[in-house]
Amino acid sequence: MAFVPERGDIIHLEFDPASGQEMKGPHFALVLSARAFNQQGLAIVCPISQGAAASARTYGTVVTLMGSGTQTQGAVHCHQMKSLDWQVRQARRKESVPTWLLDEVMARVEAILFN
Repeated sequence: MAFVPERGDIIHLEFDPASGQEMKGPHFALVLSARAFNQQGLAIVCPISQGAAASARTYGTVVTLMGSGTQTQGAVHCHQMKSLDWQVRQARRKESVPTWLLDEVMARVEAILFN
């Protein structure tokens, strides 16, 4: 197994099948889980999209990539985190985010889960 996603990587993968308000189709995603977990074939990710729903912006559940220095544009949807089989979904690594941005995303995820 050559490629294994690392925490902080931006990967491209297929989100289908999906239902309801879940992201659908191919998207970039930010990897939240550690490499040791990801080696098992799953990764916990937050999808990235160009459009952030108004409610997500209002409640502070998205983190913009603007000004982060990444080639990938859009916003990380912290409220849509999920565990996905990155191998079956044919994930490809694009780049990594700066530590400060990953810290901000992790803080939003922590607030969603524990506050």
